[in-house]
Amino acid sequence: MSGNTTSWNVKIKDGLLLAAEWSARQVYWRSPQLRTWVKRRRKRRRPSLQVADRQELLKYLQSIGVVDGALVMAHTSIARLQLTSDNASEQNPKGPIALACQVVQDLIDLAGDAGTLVMPTHAFYQNENGLSRKGIRHDPPVYDPTSTPCGVGLANEIFWRRKDVQRSLFPYNMLAARGPLADELLRDHLNDSKPLPHGIHSGYYRFCKKNGLIISIGVPLGRHLTLHHAGEEVRDTQWPVKDFFEEKEYVVVVEGERKTVVVRQTRPEYLMFSSCTRKLQRDLVQAGILHEGRVGSVRVDWARSKEVFDFLMARNLNSPYPFFLTSLVRVKKKRA
Repeated sequence: MSGNTTSWNVKIKDGLLLAAEWSARQVYWRSPQLRTWVKRRRKRRRPSLQVADRQELLKYLQSIGVVDGALVMAHTSIARLQLTSDNASEQNPKGPIALACQVVQDLIDLAGDAGTLVMPTHAFYQNENGLSRKGIRHDPPVYDPTSTPCGVGLANEIFWRRKDVQRSLFPYNMLAARGPLADELLRDHLNDSKPLPHGIHSGYYRFCKKNGLIISIGVPLGRHLTLHHAGEEVRDTQWPVKDFFEEKEYVVVVEGERKTVVVRQTRPEYLMFSSCTRKLQRDLVQAGILHEGRVGSVRVDWARSKEVFDFLMARNLNSPYPFFLTSLVRVKKKRA
């Protein structure tokens, strides 16, 4: 009896948290004043420092599978990270650039030349106007894989600019990779079939098929798990929400020449109002797929990509999980 009571308590609590997250999204994205206030608060607030001994961090990363020959996707945040060392002969990186370089080099060294390191390098222009329709640019964004900066962290920016790193030609939620599997992961994602960022042609899907290890350093993985979009995009035309994807035009610079391309991506309305990432994070933790931990005070999470993908495909078989109440999203039709 107590077991049933506990189960119901968990379901009620989870339902309340889901309702709170969904409601908060509606209020936040429908209120420009609230978004402005939140952005100002974030700028004024100094992030709490996360500190770890560098050697302890390296040992932990090795223990979860970041080893020679591994396939690893890393999400990082340097802004609130500090690495220390008790070794007098070892110089601690000072300043964000030095720290970012150290983190990138440590990950490369752990994976070795036989391993492949992957990092998201979403273009900086994706942050323009957030996801709001108001004031959004009408000219196609221009993506040059050799120069367009990324907006997902200093370590990611430093990583893709290395000479031994390849960056995807796909103009949205692009990946960069180094190692023997880099070309296999990234090739032919941009093609004439109007592909999706995380669909069957993407490095994200190929990463899932190879059961790569996903890690985060300094940030919660559950809130930055870009790969989770492979769940809905691999279904593509079988996805239960009509008009979930829209066509988007970009200009991509390929070998110095500009090329206009058309791809597809999730309509911003669904990302703003229906995507419940905290719910997904809780479910992955409860399923024993997403592992959350700390080294010192540094957040270090990890998961296996195939387990995440299989979980999503099982949950969204006849539903839009982890999108909720999608029928309440009003997508304005383009006038003929």
